[in-house]
Amino acid sequence: MNHTSAALVAGTLISTWMLSGIPADGQSQETSHASANWEGVWVSQADFGPDLKGPVDIHRIGDRWVARIQGENVPVDRKIDDDGSVAWSFSVFDQGRFIGQQSDIAAPIEGHWLQPPGPVQNYPFATPVRFTAAGDENFTGVIEPFPQTVTLNVPLAQGGEAGPGADNTYRTYLRNPERNLGVFFRIETASFVGEDIRFANEAGEILAEGTSIDPGERFTMVFPRFGTTFEFTRRSREAAPSFYPRRSPNMSTPLPRPVELDDGWPTDFPAKTGFDEAPLIDVLQEFAAFEPDGLREPYLHAILVAHKGKLIVEEYYHGFHRDRPHDSRSAGKSVGATLLGMAIHQGAIETVDDLVYPYFGGTDAFDNPDARKERMTLRHVVSMTQGFDCDDDDYDTPGNEDIMQSQSEEDDWYKYILDLPMVKEPGEQGAYCSGGINLLGGVVASATGTSLPQFFEDSFAKPLGISDYYMNLSPTYEGYMGGGIRLRPRDFMKMGQLYLNGGLWNGERLLSEEWVEATAAPQASINRPDDYSFGWWLETFEVEGEEIETYSARGNGGQMLFVAPSLDLVIMVNAANYSDGRTRRAWRDRLLIDGIFPGALAATTLVE
Repeated sequence: MNHTSAALVAGTLISTWMLSGIPADGQSQETSHASANWEGVWVSQADFGPDLKGPVDIHRIGDRWVARIQGENVPVDRKIDDDGSVAWSFSVFDQGRFIGQQSDIAAPIEGHWLQPPGPVQNYPFATPVRFTAAGDENFTGVIEPFPQTVTLNVPLAQGGEAGPGADNTYRTYLRNPERNLGVFFRIETASFVGEDIRFANEAGEILAEGTSIDPGERFTMVFPRFGTTFEFTRRSREAAPSFYPRRSPNMSTPLPRPVELDDGWPTDFPAKTGFDEAPLIDVLQEFAAFEPDGLREPYLHAILVAHKGKLIVEEYYHGFHRDRPHDSRSAGKSVGATLLGMAIHQGAIETVDDLVYPYFGGTDAFDNPDARKERMTLRHVVSMTQGFDCDDDDYDTPGNEDIMQSQSEEDDWYKYILDLPMVKEPGEQGAYCSGGINLLGGVVASATGTSLPQFFEDSFAKPLGISDYYMNLSPTYEGYMGGGIRLRPRDFMKMGQLYLNGGLWNGERLLSEEWVEATAAPQASINRPDDYSFGWWLETFEVEGEEIETYSARGNGGQMLFVAPSLDLVIMVNAANYSDGRTRRAWRDRLLIDGIFPGALAATTLVE
């Protein structure tokens, strides 16, 4: 979900990547497969569903209610509470379940579709669904679950060192925008031996085999992990949007004004807010015209900039667009911290210094009793100073996120973490612990008496005008706050503007000023002294002799939401440089230090 180790991903997706031959599909035996020209970019995409999606009608038949989807009727459970609200639920075989409610019998039915794990993302999701009245005792809505798709890009270039028996060998690597699997599956060459294609690593070890089914036009691979055959076809630049940054390497300048939608974002041209777009255009032009030649290169998906409360830059790359929710990875931890701040502001939680274990029934319900657990507060959890034997950067600690998510003895991830032994006094030392900060979700759900997806919908999504998202869930179907929620870039960016506004969005207070001030101040030390606050990273940049203080939500791959209060600036970036910190640091600094910050500094100079 986030902060995932190369070992785990390789083990789950790639160790089973044993490819078998496919019949030549009627090709003549005289055809030379190996001697064909295979140079170019080859792309395959597979859709693994889910198949259950689309319009749903809820209606009454006699004394019972049913939901009709894809021609099937399934029973609906409907209960009216004493306060007049109505609870609804229905399941469609083993393909998912809807849970929702009405505030009264005349209101729309609002809730979430709970989607079971799939072959690509092996954990559940919650997706918002809204049913509106369509006549008497009839409601209509649409289920749009998280799509389980895989896109694979394999460029073949002349110059590879031929292996034993090979007639033709090419240099290659694998690029995958959803998870960038090539970082873990390091193919370096593709050798053609008759109809066979052998993919090898730098040491010459054969990692996979494929089959040519149409010389120079098509080849196939079988992925037992996904249970399907991937067919690769050669693509031009225009037809390979997930490989090249842009179909056209030339940008339009000056930068266009972002489209103004009914989503709460006012938009404008950069110059209208005093932002100097010239240095940013130079950087964006580099990204747009970049010609991929290797694996560890920039793999940007989205760059957005808001200045003085207006969205002034909105650029997308590698086939991504504004309507596509993006994996947040560990940047989603900042969402969990924000939900805690909202629950405190609403009065459901008294203070950030509340004790943690009482929200889960007390310390007696958990293993490894320790007096230090009795002293653990929400402040320790949200600043990742809990004191558990948990460190995502240390695979010898039992609380490591990869260990927690791969074990099968305890599906309740709250209990898994709360059972851990203590190694430090709470507040004594910071340690990056995704499973620990995930406890915030359980605390908020317990305090508010509602599911975490519903609290997110009511307190975060609706006030910020967010209608489309996918919340990843734990095996017990609780919202996971260790990272990974998928939001559209324009929507995720709203959280940064909320903080920049001191906790206000469109005049409505969602967070207290005290919470926002605490978020901008040091609360813990994780990688460097005083580099972490309440679920956000703190960093100071030096640009043109000025020190620019920022706090940011960050996730593996290059998911970044920066807030720079002194520049009245919010920056949103999505990318797919997963487990490739060196590459993403390089393009991050180029983007921020050479492009965005100088443009915003120009506006402060004008004011002065």
